[in-house]
Amino acid sequence: MTFWKRGNPLDQPILQVNAIDHLTVRDFVAGTLVTGMTGGGKTSGPLHTILRGFVRAKMGGVITTVKPEDVATIRRIFKEEGRPGSLLVWDGTNGGFNVLAWILAREGRNGVENAIEFLMRIIEIKQATAAVPGSGSEQFWTDTRLQRLRATIPVVLAATDTLRLEDILAFMRSAPASPEQFRDPQWQASSEFFRMYALAADKLDDFTGRNTIAYWMEFADLDKKTAGNINVSTTTPLDALLSNPWLRQAFCEDSSIFPELCLEGITIVLDMPVLTRHEDGLFAQQVYVYAFQRMTLARNALAKRYRERPVFLIIDEFPLFCNSQYTRFLGLCRSSQCCTVLLAQSLPSIIARMTGPNGEQQAHSLIANCSLKIWAANNCVPTNEWASKTIGRTLQTRSNYSANEGQNVNFGMNMGTGENTGWSHQSGGSSSSGPGGSSSGSSWSSGTSGGSSDNWGRNRGSGSSQGQSWGNSEVLEFAVDAGEFGRMLKTGGPANGNRVSTIIYQAGRTFSSGSNALLVEWRQS
Repeated sequence: MTFWKRGNPLDQPILQVNAIDHLTVRDFVAGTLVTGMTGGGKTSGPLHTILRGFVRAKMGGVITTVKPEDVATIRRIFKEEGRPGSLLVWDGTNGGFNVLAWILAREGRNGVENAIEFLMRIIEIKQATAAVPGSGSEQFWTDTRLQRLRATIPVVLAATDTLRLEDILAFMRSAPASPEQFRDPQWQASSEFFRMYALAADKLDDFTGRNTIAYWMEFADLDKKTAGNINVSTTTPLDALLSNPWLRQAFCEDSSIFPELCLEGITIVLDMPVLTRHEDGLFAQQVYVYAFQRMTLARNALAKRYRERPVFLIIDEFPLFCNSQYTRFLGLCRSSQCCTVLLAQSLPSIIARMTGPNGEQQAHSLIANCSLKIWAANNCVPTNEWASKTIGRTLQTRSNYSANEGQNVNFGMNMGTGENTGWSHQSGGSSSSGPGGSSSGSSWSSGTSGGSSDNWGRNRGSGSSQGQSWGNSEVLEFAVDAGEFGRMLKTGGPANGNRVSTIIYQAGRTFSSGSNALLVEWRQS
């Protein structure tokens, strides 16, 4: 495995996989999925080699972490490739990323709808990463949360000239519980909701003012249980960013870890390992990755210098992070020059994380949006069968040959006896008379005959036969049988000379192997 150090965007080679074939930025921006069992070598082989290619191409990007040792490995790779200064390791305490401030800084007051959408995604992410996922995918709850945020964000922004999560939550939690409270002077004096509306009154346009007031009047008239459920389902997921001091520092205070740093060639490693930070670490990484995805899709509206450098997103143990937004992102990120590399143990592990009535279809759509597929050794039957079917059947020539040989021996014996007897008797007489005289006479004979015979014989015979036949036939069979993914691929380690073998597949391409699949070996690092 060798690398190319220089090249042009899109057509710039990233990896030389053998003497003839290489993979370019154009290949990776179409999405890459790497699958393989635990211990199959997919991380130490393909992933680390691909990362080295991105580093040598001076790309920037975002890398998620699952295990505590991931950061040390990434640091070593950047040091060995001579680019330690382009690595930024963020653990949530050495800088922050204020999501709402970032949106307003990019779009000003025109970013209200985008801020609402981002908060909706935060709610979905929190529910998906919860130890016991909720039923947030139901359309009723999605609609009510969206409606509630649209009645909140414009008022808070008009009242404070900024957006802070604590102001948003305080506004919603102090909303009137009945239509009568709107006119209650005592409630008005103590309500953050009323104070915000008073500050925003002169800044809200008439349409927004009427619509938001109408929503809150209807909400105040709802059944108390329904109103309480709507309030809790909206505020509780967002409150996770405030109630946890670490998350509050990372996402609600000062900002310095902007996703745009990647456009300058900086790689941001999210040092929030899932195995040590658990649900909070997974939640935090998901929020930042979503911000990076939004920035990447919008980069073509920036100045030319921010559009030319390719960027990358690497997610190991992808099923932990999987959600429906990745399907949309993979379908659009090619034009934004983002190389997305996702690693998973199996196909079922991705399908299992996609919730909702169309979860399985979403998973298959996501996988289809990964043009480049790399299959390492695996013992998962559905994954291996999927890989075999994806590569497809080819017309193959089958030779047949047969040979036969035979021998026969026969022998026999016969024996027989015979006897015959017989007898005969005859008599007769004659007489005559006449003028001249007379005569008479008689005769008699008898006899017997007999005989016997014996016969015997012996016969013996033998014979032999030989024959051969051969020929060829053409049949359609899988180019790679499903069983081969668990039988022929190397899993690295000393037993395999620290080499990992995989099958690379790309639709619409013909490798030096003569097909769209290629057997490739990777050196572990």
